Amino acid sequence: MLMERTLTKASGLTSSVAGDRRLNQRHDGAGLLVEIEGNVYPVVNVSTGGLCLQGLNRKDGERFRFVLSRLGNPDGITGECEVLGCSGELVHLVFTRPTLPLLRLIVAHVSALIGVKPHLLKSR
Repeated sequence: MLMERTLTKASGLTSSVAGDRRLNQRHDGAGLLVEIEGNVYPVVNVSTGGLCLQGLNRKDGERFRFVLSRLGNPDGITGECEVLGCSGELVHLVFTRPTLPLLRLIVAHVSALIGVKPHLLKSR
């Protein structure tokens, strides 16, 4: 973990949110949805390390499975996460076991947001 933090700081990939503990840059979650136990939540922001949801009622340290999908695409990717903390209506989650398909979906989303072709984790 220390090595990951050091590499992240050295590469400049930190969030611009004051007091943020996330190791990876946050990006707008518009167009991403998370389904948890039959309930759907819009993603506030996302990174390759986790995401933030609004309106989810969970406690710090709680672990659970979710399905992340893009708006208009019913095929979602299942993942596992843990609640890092809550601030008002926002719940901050960290991926506990990020899979390659989950990371591909996030990279594709971020690439579309910033207008570049996804060069990381490309499918062949």
